[in-house]
Amino acid sequence: MTAIETGLAAAPAAALAPAPSTHRARTGIVIDASVDVSAEFLADPDVAVIPIPIRIGASTYIDQHDPEASARYMRENGNGEGVAGQSIPLDAAQMKNFFIERFALDYDSVYCLTITSTRSPIHEACSEGSALALHHIRGLRQAAEMRRPFQFRVIDTRNMFAGSGIAAMALRDMLQAGMSPKDVRAELLRIVDTTYTYYIPDDLGYARTRSRVRGDRSIHLTSVLLGSALDIKPIIRGYQGDTHPVSKYRGRAQAWGKLFRYAARRVAEGQLHTPHVIVSYAGAMGELHATPELGELRQACERAGVSLHVLQMSITGMMNIGPGGLTLAYAGPVPNEAP
Repeated sequence: MTAIETGLAAAPAAALAPAPSTHRARTGIVIDASVDVSAEFLADPDVAVIPIPIRIGASTYIDQHDPEASARYMRENGNGEGVAGQSIPLDAAQMKNFFIERFALDYDSVYCLTITSTRSPIHEACSEGSALALHHIRGLRQAAEMRRPFQFRVIDTRNMFAGSGIAAMALRDMLQAGMSPKDVRAELLRIVDTTYTYYIPDDLGYARTRSRVRGDRSIHLTSVLLGSALDIKPIIRGYQGDTHPVSKYRGRAQAWGKLFRYAARRVAEGQLHTPHVIVSYAGAMGELHATPELGELRQACERAGVSLHVLQMSITGMMNIGPGGLTLAYAGPVPNEAP
């Protein structure tokens, strides 16, 4: 098993009486703010976002998928100021309070999806916070005479940004299809294990500095010195909690074009494990939409019945990848080639 699950047990066995026939079990999804998902996904009333405060100098930004906050971040940090930024994720006690307030009485089951535990402490804080919340949730539900069991699962997506979004959107599809919890769990872990995220940083020096903060050594100093002089853009693949460069190209246009055409081929093969491709961008969206190869990817998705989600990257993603950075993700078979 590769994803990590925290189960919040139900009330004592004697209290496990069936729910009244009029009750509809309600399942919630909670994601941390760095997970890139569509606006339509975020509009679902059963979706909650764990905010991530970001501090850069004297300024503080709250990452919670708010378009105005994202626009402000880009206005004030378009020249790379975010390289010195610091994320201040909620600790376990704060997570506990968030979970109790949002889910204790209105839901019977909750899935919490976080970016990879190898690059962020958020997964650990969510796991500890959910365990701390258990006693309080039981008490609240008993006082409200709620005898139904309550479950809380914390899932490590083992990816970041667009890649974490693939698991979240696949989960929502499964819940809407009425899959059983057992089948949801098995399929979600399969999606997590087969999601590939491709990162193209625009500024190698910025990306190397930020990646080292996360414990990522995929961009080396020699690559930065040579790449900056020649405008080299690496394509870095994230998979199962690890990252490494798989190719490099001269200039943004060539790197983006190669990646979008590569993704279009994967879509055309008809072997994606979930019908979603996510592209997130740390810049003005018009720049991205003007890319001809993105149009080719869009057409491939339309022919295959796959949803292409082209998104503004989360503030956390923008701070870590840097201005002009891009991520693309899908779940599918082992790649037979690099972009």
